[in-house]
Amino acid sequence: MMEIKKLTKNQIGRMLGLASKAYPMVDLRTPEQFKAFEARILPDFKGTTFREWYGLFEGFQLLGSMAIYDFTVNYYGKKLKGSGIGFVAVDLLHKKQKICKEMLQWYLMHSIEKKYPLAMLYSFRPDFYKKMGFGYGTSCFSYVTDPTRFSKSDQQYQMEYLTMGDKDEVIGFYKVLYQNNHGMIPKRIDEIESMFDAPGLTVVGYREKGRLHALLYFGMKADNSTNETTHMRIEILFTNSTGLKAALSFLNSQSDQVSKIEFTTPFKHFYYNLKDIRALDGKLLCEPAFHHTFDHGMGIMYRSLNPIKLLLMKPCTLDKLRIRFLITDTFVDATESDFIITWKDGKAIRSKGKSYDLEMKMDVSDFSSWVMNAIDLATLHQYGLVELSDDSYLQTLNQAFYYHQEPICLQRF
Repeated sequence: MMEIKKLTKNQIGRMLGLASKAYPMVDLRTPEQFKAFEARILPDFKGTTFREWYGLFEGFQLLGSMAIYDFTVNYYGKKLKGSGIGFVAVDLLHKKQKICKEMLQWYLMHSIEKKYPLAMLYSFRPDFYKKMGFGYGTSCFSYVTDPTRFSKSDQQYQMEYLTMGDKDEVIGFYKVLYQNNHGMIPKRIDEIESMFDAPGLTVVGYREKGRLHALLYFGMKADNSTNETTHMRIEILFTNSTGLKAALSFLNSQSDQVSKIEFTTPFKHFYYNLKDIRALDGKLLCEPAFHHTFDHGMGIMYRSLNPIKLLLMKPCTLDKLRIRFLITDTFVDATESDFIITWKDGKAIRSKGKSYDLEMKMDVSDFSSWVMNAIDLATLHQYGLVELSDDSYLQTLNQAFYYHQEPICLQRF
């Protein structure tokens, strides 16, 4: 009989044995690497961190493992509890035995019992998790360009090296990012400290009146053909337009040494900051002149665990409208799937009556994407992914639920 239990510190080695095979990109090959990883996660087994480890057992045999995270999410400017799952591993000798499915169902039920309205994960198999009700969420946009294509400001912006001594300012910087961006998760102090300790990583920032408004961290590597330091891989973060201008001017100033800059950003329209939007490969994706500008990637997938709570907190300007929601969920029975929400002067309440003006039907995966504002209602309707009992309401609904930000998340787990 299979059973899921919280792992103890004595079972860390067995868990890492599974993980080393499930995640070959993680350096877990030597005894020293195993010991270093174990030391890093040991505080989790003392009940003092944001993360817990669980395993699926058959008797005494560990067949699968996972880490469950406790997050606070910026949900349209309000704090929301979010449950994350990561490091899901299944024994190589027990694949295709629905072990991962068992763990995911347990995880979702566990999160519901703990009153998390939202579940999140990074998916190596989006198709697999979409069947479990997870919807597509955050995006990233990857650029390969050169320094001369970044805008240079006429004003001088002095960038500064940042060290561990600037930790408090960096913490404040990430706090502003969290407060200003829907979908963000606060940066932990240990993550910020590790940024300064990472080998080969340089951290610079722009200050104004004692506050950081831009943060860049990057690595430099030599071009193999010339053995010169010409390639830069960078993260560009900013809290206002002044910080962005400072960052862009700094990157432009590197043109005497750097020939190629690679970076990813969660901001889909970042190419407006480039004097030349073309990627360095010069490809045309479509005639006559649709230029390859960036590559698009999909990140966190979201799953609604409490659709009523999420709807009640979702900004809306509807007035005197009652909508019956029918949400198809074939993976978890514990979430409510048939309910009526009434809006009055933009305020939503759950209706106790049975009358309604409109019926809206969609799958929980698409509902999860929509409630997080990863996609708008009109697009879902255009693709046939949401059904309305009266299509004449569509434009009104799309405008009433409009929000200026798609979800952004910089948290890795």
